[in-house]
Amino acid sequence: MAAAALAVAAHDGQRRKAERDPAPYAVHVFAVAELVAEHTDLGTDGAIAAVLHDTVEDSDVTLAEVEARFGTAVAALVAALTDDGAVARLPLAQRKAAQAAKIAAAPPAARAIKIADQTSNMRDLPLSGRLWPVARCLTYIAGARRVVDACRGPFPALEDAFDAAAAAAQSWAEAREREESAL
Repeated sequence: MAAAALAVAAHDGQRRKAERDPAPYAVHVFAVAELVAEHTDLGTDGAIAAVLHDTVEDSDVTLAEVEARFGTAVAALVAALTDDGAVARLPLAQRKAAQAAKIAAAPPAARAIKIADQTSNMRDLPLSGRLWPVARCLTYIAGARRVVDACRGPFPALEDAFDAAAAAAQSWAEAREREESAL
């Protein structure tokens, strides 16, 4: 409960990118936690880290605060999932490459949460509608695949969920590309 409350407060006012009726950002972190719970057995620390995976990166909450409230194990997972400011400012393809390199060395629990994060993002990509140019969507999908490829191994059911979501997002983006080419 405390992690959920912190995530909701930290992401207050933030919205997921969507063409119509953007959802509160906290919906994403709960979707990630649900995927982790459904496809892994990471226990309480994994569930808490899944809920908090974007909190440090996207708010004023610090890793020290996460550690003080939820312990060293949760803070270590959140740290493994947090892009530093320099990575966040990179162009999309380079940012995804940096994420892949970092997550490849992370513990299996962090890799599972990252796969769940990317799965949620793939499921939500078609909701962005025309907010992103199709080329950016295709770059994002390729980058997400690169990140997940760096995570593969311990969680095949979660990997399968990502693969299905990425294939659906790819089909959507390619259909949109064909539609725009026909105009």
